[in-house]
Amino acid sequence: MSDLLLSAAEARVLASLVEKSIATPQYYPMTVNALMLAANQKTMRHPVMSLSEGEVGAALNRLETLELVSRDDRSGRVTKWRHQFQHQLLLQPPALAVLVTLMLRGPQTAAELRANAAPLGGPAEIEALRALLADLADRAQPLVQTLPRAAGQSAVRYAHTLCGACAPAEEPEPARPAPAPAPAPTASELAELRARLQALEARVAELEARLAPAQPGS
Repeated sequence: MSDLLLSAAEARVLASLVEKSIATPQYYPMTVNALMLAANQKTMRHPVMSLSEGEVGAALNRLETLELVSRDDRSGRVTKWRHQFQHQLLLQPPALAVLVTLMLRGPQTAAELRANAAPLGGPAEIEALRALLADLADRAQPLVQTLPRAAGQSAVRYAHTLCGACAPAEEPEPARPAPAPAPAPTASELAELRARLQALEARVAELEARLAPAQPGS
């Protein structure tokens, strides 16, 4: 298929549908309402979303046009949905687990990704995971990218690209040190300042006297 670009809502809905098909197959296929709850989970999601039922329905409709999801014909009166993500992108189960985990949880290190993808069937060994990530990044349309290591990070992170390439995080501008307070004047400096001030006041008084108009009869 041509290059795929999803909105954040579409990616979340699709990944939630795939996740539940693996983790809780007894509740799959899923209704719009069940998908809304799955997409808006407050755990195992980054960022946390608050999609409405209408937004989930709109996401499903577009995913259907992309042939990434389909309606289940055996669901009866309430429409339920199945995903076709794995088949459309030709993903083996471990690759599917890794990609979906990135879509649900955001950028992660290899260690984080291995642990988080394991319940969905991700690779158990870190080297197998790295090989899989390299394969996903080497496709005609890369599905994964490596993010530059940010300041203070000891390991690189990986992100999916189905919503577009991730821009590297901007490093915060280092805080500028506050200027040191001026030292307090010494007693001799204060005496000198007072003397100068008195001299200036006397000079001003002298000038004012010279410039004052002469009084009549003076």
